[in-house]
Amino acid sequence: MEQENNVQMNAEPPKENMKARTITAVGYVLVLVGLIALKACVPNGLGAIGFDLLFWAISLIGAFEFMRAMGCVSRAQWWCTMVTCALIIPTFVITKMVKTAEGDPQAWLPPLLVLMTVSSLGAMVTAAMLVFDYESSDLKSTTASLFCILYCGVLCSVSSNINHMDTNSLVAVTLMFCITVAVDTFALIFGKLFGRVFPLKLAPHTSPNKTVVGFIGGIIGGILAAIVVWGVGCGLDVFRLEYYGAMHPLAVLVLISIPTSILGQVGDLFESAIKRGCGIKDMGKLLPGHGGILDRFDSMLFASVAIVVCFIIIR
Repeated sequence: MEQENNVQMNAEPPKENMKARTITAVGYVLVLVGLIALKACVPNGLGAIGFDLLFWAISLIGAFEFMRAMGCVSRAQWWCTMVTCALIIPTFVITKMVKTAEGDPQAWLPPLLVLMTVSSLGAMVTAAMLVFDYESSDLKSTTASLFCILYCGVLCSVSSNINHMDTNSLVAVTLMFCITVAVDTFALIFGKLFGRVFPLKLAPHTSPNKTVVGFIGGIIGGILAAIVVWGVGCGLDVFRLEYYGAMHPLAVLVLISIPTSILGQVGDLFESAIKRGCGIKDMGKLLPGHGGILDRFDSMLFASVAIVVCFIIIR
């Protein structure tokens, strides 16, 4: 009887974890649907503010989680890093909206310059703490702080760039989120179904549970997500891909989904490497069943780079 009770106690946490994970995932999808509807229905770019707030929260909370995980950042550098990450996206968005309202034909350039300026100034002040706060700051803390600005600040701002593209902004943002969700889901499903038959590990020293067959499943999931985005977007006439080349729009989205799926999974592995280096399982506990903000959006940070590059190419 005691042995049975122990088995039941060991079995209950995974069920509870899966329940919490499912509830969080449903809430996540509902929030995304609401933000997509807001962006599609509210004119003059004001509907995009909802996504901007999400990206800003990811940047700021992610920076907090990252620095807590590193555990070596001095108080002065902590504040410099947090303030920099708090300013990068808002200053970019405000400049972009002002220049667009003014009818500037090159409305994309000043926001990028502002973004680079804020990031650079924040990085320089943070690095300066190695000199002026030498009693608390060292090379390790400085490196961690600068990397946090790059990872949680600059890289997260790529998503806001996508959110404010002059063309294809809605389809790009929708595609980015749908692909990252589908990649995670299908990688897990393929790993569970075929992992024992094809047990080759993808990165055994970083994430022992991830397999090559799961990686391939993630790419398949990303392709299916692109097909769904095209079908639903065109079928409901929510958005259309502005592309005037010879290739079919569906083929364009499918091709975009492949590097996006690959980079998304690289982002997930990169986050796993950080956690392994810090000796932790999750970056936080904000999202039940998923961990922290960075645990949920690590794929998006890398996938956003593929999205923005691909949409620049087809412009």
